[in-house]
Amino acid sequence: MLDIVGRHELRWALVWAAVIVLFSSVPYIIGYSTTPDGYSFVGLTHNIDDGAVYLSWMRQAADGHFFLRNLFTNQQQPARTFNILFLMMGWCAAITHLPLIWVFHLFRIVLGIALILGIWRFSTLFLEDETSRRILIPLVGLSAGFGWLFSSAKATVGPVDLWQPEAITFLSIYLNPLFIVGLLLMIGSLYWLELTRREVKPRYAAYAGIHLLILGNVHTYDVLTVACIWIGVIIYGFISKNDRSNLWRTVKLSALAAIIAAPSVAYQFWIYSGDPIFRARANTIINSPALLSFILGYGAALIGAIAGAALIIQRHRRSKSHEVLPFQLPIIWGLVGFAIPYIPIAQQRKLVMGLHIPLCILCAYAISLLLTKIPRMLGRIAVVLMILLTTLTNLYFLAIDIDLLTYHRTVTHYPTILSDSQLAAMRYLRTHAKPTDTIFAPPTFSLFSPVFAGVQVYYGHWSETPDYSDKLASWVMLSDITLSDNCWADIIRSSVKQGYYVSEDHNTDVRPALADSFQKCFEADLIRIYRVDLPNDASNSQ
Repeated sequence: MLDIVGRHELRWALVWAAVIVLFSSVPYIIGYSTTPDGYSFVGLTHNIDDGAVYLSWMRQAADGHFFLRNLFTNQQQPARTFNILFLMMGWCAAITHLPLIWVFHLFRIVLGIALILGIWRFSTLFLEDETSRRILIPLVGLSAGFGWLFSSAKATVGPVDLWQPEAITFLSIYLNPLFIVGLLLMIGSLYWLELTRREVKPRYAAYAGIHLLILGNVHTYDVLTVACIWIGVIIYGFISKNDRSNLWRTVKLSALAAIIAAPSVAYQFWIYSGDPIFRARANTIINSPALLSFILGYGAALIGAIAGAALIIQRHRRSKSHEVLPFQLPIIWGLVGFAIPYIPIAQQRKLVMGLHIPLCILCAYAISLLLTKIPRMLGRIAVVLMILLTTLTNLYFLAIDIDLLTYHRTVTHYPTILSDSQLAAMRYLRTHAKPTDTIFAPPTFSLFSPVFAGVQVYYGHWSETPDYSDKLASWVMLSDITLSDNCWADIIRSSVKQGYYVSEDHNTDVRPALADSFQKCFEADLIRIYRVDLPNDASNSQ
């Protein structure tokens, strides 16, 4: 049981966790409160297209499916993928009858609080005094880098705190339960691996393996990050020539953790090898930016981490201790974490996730040492000012999203609201469309059809849809008034062998000469839905 001091500190961490999560929820509150009559706020901001993917998985789980399909394409695919997190979220929605987006945010809020508490618990392995841990919580939960100084910088070029949410803890809490769970499982696995190294107990290795097993299913590439970090710890152990007998036992127990984790990673590779749609998505090129983007993106936390690591190493050398270097895990994580995003894989940029945590731990240590050198009141003022300065990029990030919300837009140009007629059309499709039907519709309607209608679309998402640009171009061509009726019909028939065509504009309505070929089955305001059915011989020939 926690002693009285521990309970006070836990309450401190819990209050800060609630404040951080509440702060991250401000744009959503504004989005709901500014929605005009006749429209509904979809509950997503910023990377709204990725949010639609997650909601589509929840929809399938809520509808009773265990294996999840990519509904943003109508290309044939085996249904082999499952994700424990989104299955749980979908089942929760089915049991409670709550809207998917409510469940999405409930998980985001609860998991966000759990993440801050998890980081606090993880830090107790390294930060021995309460002051440094109290500094850590607001620092890791609110800080970003120097992006606010480069606000005009373009994405993939400027500091990562401006445009890469998974690089910053606060932005992960703001946007995505998937990122939060990935971070929780990463620090959980490293927590138990570190205890395994210190106490050489098999059950700790088993706990680490279970965390990695789940991580391999939920956010697979984070397993690679944990593996690289832990291999670095093992290598350092051999180089430092510490107790070799314990080190070899640690290696064996680490292998036990790896064996426990292996099935989920192996399963993902099996899907990758046999599912071309999954493989195409996994092979989407997401390169890392120049190293300077990461350096600027972590800013003051990185500077503090370097100072903290230097002080730790200096003190260790002065003590002439033969014990293991204190803080070796966060130091090695901080070093390896800057190298991992340059591993030559397709989605290398995402491997930076989690790096913010060890940097903040080391930075908090450096700040706590500095506080012992200056008057107490001055130290408190300095800490408050530093944390406020490090929040500026996150404030700027939220301000951009809030400003876009006043126009009901996002950085990816999708609207944050859907009209009542759009939602009515999707409800019609949910009731009438069969699993084999395909929806060919305008971009926004296509993005949200898998969520609200639970049906597959011809195109809908820039990375989930193979050849997305070409398929979007097919839709754009339909508004070309110079296109012949036959060419216009051929575009639809080559896209949808069986399903529905949706128009939201008179320019894309079915041509009068083709009215007999496309049956109008729904109409609300400007939205019209037409049934498309090719004869079997025509369908088989395409």
